[in-house]
Amino acid sequence: MSTKLTWKNIATVAPQKGYDKNLGTAGLVKGVLGSYLIFGGGANFEDGILPVDGGVKINHKDVYLYKEVNGNLSLVDQIQYDYPLAYGPSAVADNKLYYIATKEENLSEILVFTVVDDKLVVNVFGTLPFTVENTIAEVDNNVLYFGIGSINGKNTNELYSYNLSSKDFDVIGEFPGKLRSQTVSCIYNNELYIYGGGADVTFNDGYKFNLTTKTWEKLADVIIDNEEISLLGADWAPHNENEMLVIGGFDKDVWKEAVFNLSTLIGKEKDKYRNDYFRRPVKDFNWNKKELVYNLKENTWYKLDEIPFEAPCGHALLATKDYIYSIMGEIKPAERLPFIHQTKK
Repeated sequence: MSTKLTWKNIATVAPQKGYDKNLGTAGLVKGVLGSYLIFGGGANFEDGILPVDGGVKINHKDVYLYKEVNGNLSLVDQIQYDYPLAYGPSAVADNKLYYIATKEENLSEILVFTVVDDKLVVNVFGTLPFTVENTIAEVDNNVLYFGIGSINGKNTNELYSYNLSSKDFDVIGEFPGKLRSQTVSCIYNNELYIYGGGADVTFNDGYKFNLTTKTWEKLADVIIDNEEISLLGADWAPHNENEMLVIGGFDKDVWKEAVFNLSTLIGKEKDKYRNDYFRRPVKDFNWNKKELVYNLKENTWYKLDEIPFEAPCGHALLATKDYIYSIMGEIKPAERLPFIHQTKK
């Protein structure tokens, strides 16, 4: 078992160019290259105005490069990409961050972020003839795996492979669980692990896909003290070589109620529910504050403790050699925070 984690708020993310302050974003570009943290893009509501008050959702172009030095973070570069980057999947391999960015209707670009002399460099690696949002992405043995999420605006269970050498694209499997998006994923011992996500309900199940045999296997459900824990909107990062740390996630009951009411109520009744929903205080959403740990080797879940800050969704949970960082994300629907929290592993 792991020791207690001690979190602290170490920074407020710098404002996007042209803004006085950063309100925080969700649905980020994210990855770690050695001692560098790359994150940015994402979406928020302009001036923090709720959608029920006419707030407009904005996707951002700014991507940040922070460098870890003696346990602290320093902003060493900030760029604006050619167009906004939000809700695409990220994957790291060979000191490169791959990101699938929706450029326009029916077109995505595979971007590659690298670091040269403390500067971010972005290149277009390839294109895909559809949009890709809230899917997984992992790289193993020079192959980019992605899918199980929204393709051209509709959830799909298809798992795709994109060979980074030949640029050949193929469908290699079909996820055996129910349709969903916003799952978490990782690769361990030549197997692709996929957990959680949601659609009209949240999910706490998981599966692994053997990249050699192309077969699926059901994994242990996320159940802590007889409670099913939703991982929709959560993120995870390596805690050690055999374990993943998870924080965040929507509450399954609150999510189910909201989706049902917002899709079935009509007229003034729907307007009233929607208005009340977005004005609820943070605590009423009951998002997951538990520090969950998944042991990949043993296929078991356990709880460490609870985070001392508001439970995030759509954040970036990033791990370097010695530290784990929880970066930005939303703390209730339409409300984000711009903070970076850090704990030593």
